[in-house]
Amino acid sequence: MLEELIDTLGLPALVLIIVGVALLIVVILLMSYFNAILTIINFTYPNAKLRAIGNPYVKIEEINRLIESTSLNEILSKLRDKDYDLPKEIESGDLTDIERKLEENQVSSIKKAYKSVPSEVKPFMNKWLMRYDIKMVKRAIKGKSRGVEGEKLAERLIPVKEIDEEKIEDIKSARDKGELISIFSDTRFGKVIQGMEDEDDYFKLDIKLDKFLFEELKRAVRKIGSEEKTSIRFFFGNYTDILNLKTIIRGLKEGMDEEILKEALLPSGRELEEWKLNNMIESGSIEEALVELEGTSYDDLKDVGSEDTQFAIEKLLDKKLLKLVSEIYSRKILTIGPLLKYLVAKDMELRNLKIVLRGKVEGLDTDKIKDMLVMEDV
Repeated sequence: MLEELIDTLGLPALVLIIVGVALLIVVILLMSYFNAILTIINFTYPNAKLRAIGNPYVKIEEINRLIESTSLNEILSKLRDKDYDLPKEIESGDLTDIERKLEENQVSSIKKAYKSVPSEVKPFMNKWLMRYDIKMVKRAIKGKSRGVEGEKLAERLIPVKEIDEEKIEDIKSARDKGELISIFSDTRFGKVIQGMEDEDDYFKLDIKLDKFLFEELKRAVRKIGSEEKTSIRFFFGNYTDILNLKTIIRGLKEGMDEEILKEALLPSGRELEEWKLNNMIESGSIEEALVELEGTSYDDLKDVGSEDTQFAIEKLLDKKLLKLVSEIYSRKILTIGPLLKYLVAKDMELRNLKIVLRGKVEGLDTDKIKDMLVMEDV
């Protein structure tokens, strides 16, 4: 075979072909290596910032410092030491105002992170931030439905992106629910809630907006660069499973109609396919639904023992999500890992801080407060 090639091409030509192929292989390998190095370089600065900021309130030692405080003002002082921007005037003990300020801090921190991350993950972060816009839309519509008016309604909202300060002023002046919904007509989610003026089913409102958000996030995930695509898709698949499980547990707890609950489901995630999720819904009770999870990584949900089963399950699911991003952090510490952990842990921090504040104000036992928190595994 070799002799025939030499006879046909001549030895010099054959050598040139072999050298050319070898060089092509080397170039391909170097390009792949170069892309990986470039990705690491692009993440170096934002990751250094995120690690410096950290997520202190998913760590037991920092939470203990808050719980050991003797007053609400002492807790607020400790939060300020961790760069929470909490004005002095909120020390009156108005928990609603304090929680609003904590939400403002959370959104502000994500906006700051957005400015420093590489361009390839900005679409994903943009949609992640949209979660808070949608949260404000839900809060405004539900508040108006419950008779909260004007200034009081506006006080419950925080500016995010599409729901900015100008939009909140418009919401304040809305005379009724129909006018309120029309205020959102020029936003990305205006069409989603169109026609819900006479709808008082908050579950349906949540379904519509959550499905819209899911599709926006999914499109953003697809735009992630090839170097980080596998990790973020792995995260998003698990995130989808957890959202579906929370929807099912909530629906079964509230006695939702099977077909409405099935309609609320997001597309299949990483482990839980549509048929399994449907079987959970058709089981009719939370306890029987959890049996369907046997053989999956959510099998331990059926062992939850609590008077408030829904709360206990949602807490365990949140803990699983935090553990997942911690594992991605360890594997992808130089690239996407720190960002994913920061974003998810920010949600858990806000949840934990609200529980600690309300627990202290209501005089709950320390162990009871700790039992409700979502913390990193030591």
